Order: sequence, then structure tokens, then C-alpha cells
Amino acid sequence: MRCKPSLFSAIATSITVLAIAPPLFARPALSPTQAQTWKISQLPQTASQIYVAPRANPNGDGSPNNPYPSISAALATKPVAGTVIQLQEGIYSAETGESFPIKLPAGVTLRGAPTARGLNTVIRGGGKFISTSFASQNITMLADNDARIEGVTVTNPNTRGTAVWVESGKRVAIANNTFINSDREGLFLTGTADAIVSENVFKKNGANGLSAVGSSTGEIRNNTFESTGFGLAIGQKSRVNISGNNILNNNDGIVISNLSAPTLRNNLISDNQRNGIVILKDRKGYPTPDLGTSINAGGNIFRNNLGKDLNNNSGVTQVAVGNQLDPQKIAGDIAFVGESPTAPAPQITSTPLPVATTTLPSVPKTPTNAINVDPIEITKPQPSFTSPVKPPTALAPSSSSIFIEPLPDVPQPVTLVKPITPLVPRTTAPVTTTKLAALDTNLAQSPSEVLIDRDPVPVVPPKPVTPPRSIFVPSNPTTTPVTPTTPTTPTTPTTSIPPTITPPPVQPTPIPYNSKIAALVPRPSRDTAPYLVVIPSADVEALNRVRSIVPSGKLIPSRFGSIILVQGYPDRDRAEVLKTIVRSAIGLDARVIHQNSL
Repeated sequence: MRCKPSLFSAIATSITVLAIAPPLFARPALSPTQAQTWKISQLPQTASQIYVAPRANPNGDGSPNNPYPSISAALATKPVAGTVIQLQEGIYSAETGESFPIKLPAGVTLRGAPTARGLNTVIRGGGKFISTSFASQNITMLADNDARIEGVTVTNPNTRGTAVWVESGKRVAIANNTFINSDREGLFLTGTADAIVSENVFKKNGANGLSAVGSSTGEIRNNTFESTGFGLAIGQKSRVNISGNNILNNNDGIVISNLSAPTLRNNLISDNQRNGIVILKDRKGYPTPDLGTSINAGGNIFRNNLGKDLNNNSGVTQVAVGNQLDPQKIAGDIAFVGESPTAPAPQITSTPLPVATTTLPSVPKTPTNAINVDPIEITKPQPSFTSPVKPPTALAPSSSSIFIEPLPDVPQPVTLVKPITPLVPRTTAPVTTTKLAALDTNLAQSPSEVLIDRDPVPVVPPKPVTPPRSIFVPSNPTTTPVTPTTPTTPTTPTTSIPPTITPPPVQPTPIPYNSKIAALVPRPSRDTAPYLVVIPSADVEALNRVRSIVPSGKLIPSRFGSIILVQGYPDRDRAEVLKTIVRSAIGLDARVIHQNSL
């Protein structure tokens, strides 16, 4: 009977334990930090930590006293999400055993010295990476979903080298780092990347401090962008928020292009060598940045920029309320009132198609294919290069109606070349000169016959042709009746007259150098330039227009025929910027191709 109370007490005790246990087991599922680990706040308290030191014991186990010898060795252990890889001071490179690119797995943190922004913790080098949106690249690190990079210095001196690449990674946190001396940019966001980039220093990178393209989103805040090409390059459909940054001493502070719609608040944009902010024209109504409204002021401060504080080349009025800038340093249409930023044009996809059917009735099928190819390298439109006699097929893929309007003038030289033959027997110099003026403007757009005809131009000036006739008459004094026949039979002089159809004054029609537009052209790099901005035409007039903003433009041979090379770059970003400038400023159908495609 004494065992019964003990049995009941045991049962009561177990019930009490079961009553207390459920909240303990339920806690991990309800942890609020689990869904917010990507924010710049704090790591989970249960995160495991492994240690790395350059050239440490090759048999290291990751403990503080026996660290792994390289980051690559630590990653080879396949760390799980929540792991922190703690780096000791030193240089991490191929010489110390690193294998590039370093691919940071999902949920893993790479940490050096955040308080010093990685002053003595340097990762240097790069390796080949195949991007799903930008093909082959050379990068130092690739960040996956929920990855964190903090407290390191990253540099990629390789050709077209990028320090950190985020390819559609979600909830990526990049904080308290230094990105310096990379050949191209410090950080590249592409695809559907979503990242928080804060408290970093971007300095002396060859192309851009940070590039945000694709449909990237996220926060870029409290960073310093200094002494580089473009401090920030925002393009394609990116919608990042840029706030509280210092953008100093760059060629241009921020370049906004394509269909992007970034939001800019409370940035200091100062002492840039050209413009503070440049908005490039892409399509009607685009880009559409948010520079501040009467409801939410911009708060951006512009100081001591050598060019313009705000240079709006988009062709539409941009709303910019509540910014501090010099009214004398504004270009383009700016509205200083408005409750919302500039709204994009709703008919963006439908405008090119009706115009193409009205101007070129036979071309409505080609623009539909060209719209998908327009932002990528030349692939489907390439067959249009095979016949340089027909520039309309090369120009038709333009996604903007502005560039399709001049196309009807191009076929005219083909029809006007035939009437030249009946002009030869007429031997009437005045008639040929009147036809000449109308013909030259069209011949300037024919890339094949004109180049052949213009070679003998310097030999036959128009006025010296008549004196030989008067000198030729006394050379045969014996046959005076023959002299009247010689003026009628000198078909040779008449054959020398047709070369005057392409007189020298029309060929050298140099277009004045446009310093205002040329100032927007990105500077070429000192290294190789595999990304080429080209125009599918051999037209001399088009070449002159190119040289008005890029004097080094020239004709080059390709497997498509002769084309115009505007300029080359080691990265596609600057090539896309120049393509946009050529299309919007001088109305030519520029394309970006890789040099291997020629």
C-alpha cells in the first residue's frame, strides 16, 4: 500500500514536466531573430564559429589555437547556415592557398575586423565565374542567400575584376568593409538581388564603386564612394534605395540609366570632376528616379561639382524637391514642386510598334524580335549586318521610334545611282551639278558604291576640266574641221565629269565637336576592352556624327561587313552607358557586342 502514493506522486511529477516542456520545445519555431538574420543587427546567439589564419597549420581544425590555413579550407568543410568564419589579420590570396572565386554559402558569415573596416584583413584575387545574366566574369567573392560579409578589405586587380558579386541573392548583408583598387567595381548587384549595403568604403575602383542592375533591390546607405569612375551606376530595372551616402571626388557621382527607378535621400554629392547626378535618356519617360517630393523631401546636398549638380538628359521633366544645389548647375527639365516622382510613360511597350509600321511597312516583324535582344549582345539581329547595302535592316531593331524616322532616306541612293548613266551623254555641266546637290546627301548614306567613287575625286577638280579643251584645240592646227568634233566627242571629258558627282566638299562634312555630350562619355580603361560599342553601318556621315562625341571612332572590318567602332571597354556597364548616349544624343543605333563576336 505504500507504493501507491509513490506511484501517484510519480505520475503527478511527469504531468508537471509535460506541462512545462511544450513552451521550451516551441521556442525555436517562434524565435523572431530567425527571420531577420539578414539585417545589420546581430547574429544568432547559437551560431557556431570557426577560425582562419593565412598560412596557418595545414592540418588546422578551425579552433582559435589551430585555425584553418585559408578561407577555401574552411569552406571545404561545408559549413551550415549560421556559421561564422572568423578571419585573423593577414592577406588572403592565391599564394596563401585561396581558390577564387570564394563562394560564400547560404546563411554563412565571413567576418574580419568590422570596427576597422577590414584594415589589415585583406582578400586579394579573383577567378572565373559564369553569370546567368552577364556571362563570363572575374570575381573575388560570390554571396548566396542570407550571406554576410563584414570587416574585410576586398580587391580584385585582375582584368575586368569585380570584388563581390551578388547574383539574385536574397537578404545579403554587406557591412563595414573596404572595397578598393578593383579593376572594375567593388560590388555588383544583378538579377533579383536583394541586399543591405551599409557602412562600407568604395575607393579607387576602375569602373564603378557599386553597380546595381537587373531587377535588384535593397538599401545602399551610409557608405562612402570616393575617387572612382562612377560612384554608383544604377541601370536596367533596378529599384535600390540610396540614402545617407558620401559620394566624393569621382568622375561622376551617380549615373542613372535604362528603366531604373532608384530612390535618393540625404546623400552628400560633392567635388566630383564632372556631374553630381546624370540621368541618361533611354526611352520615352525613362528612367524615373525619385529625387524627392513635397511629401518626402530629397535632402540631397550637392557641393563643388565641377560640371553640373544635376544633369537631366532623359528628355522628360524630373521631380526633385527639397535638395540643396546650385541653380546655375542644372541641365534639363527639373520640377521643384510635386507630390510624387516622375511617373513612367505607360505606353512604353506599344509606342515603337505603331511607328515602325508607319515608317517602314515591310519591317513590322523585326522589331518584335529586336525588343527582346536590345539590352543583350547582338545575336538575332546579326544577319542584318551581312548586306551593308541595306542599312534599314540594321537600324530597324531599335526599340525607340526616334531612331527609325531617318530610315526612309537610306534606300534612295540605290534608285538615284541608275539615272547617273543617262546623264553622261547629255554633257550638260549645269544639269549634272543640279542633280549633284540632291544626290550627295543620299550618297553619304550608301556604304558600298560611294567609297569606290570617292577615290578619284582629288584628281578631277571641276574648273580645270574646261582649260584643257581650249589648250587641246591648237594642238592639231592642220585639221580645223576636226576641232568641232573634238568638243562633241570628248566623252572622256564627260566621263571625267561624273566623278564631280561626289565632290570633296561633301565628303569632309565634319560635325563640330560636341563637348557637352562628350563630357558624358565614360572614359576608356587602360586595359583590354572586350566589350565594344558598335554601329551596324559603314556610313561616312554616321561616322562623322560619332566622331563629334568620340573622336577616336573608326570603321573596322567584321564578319558582318564594315561597321563603326565607337569605343571599347573592359566592362559592359560603361559600354551600355555609351550605347545609351549614342542612341539618345546623336540618334544612331548603337549596339554592345563582345570582341569575339566580330
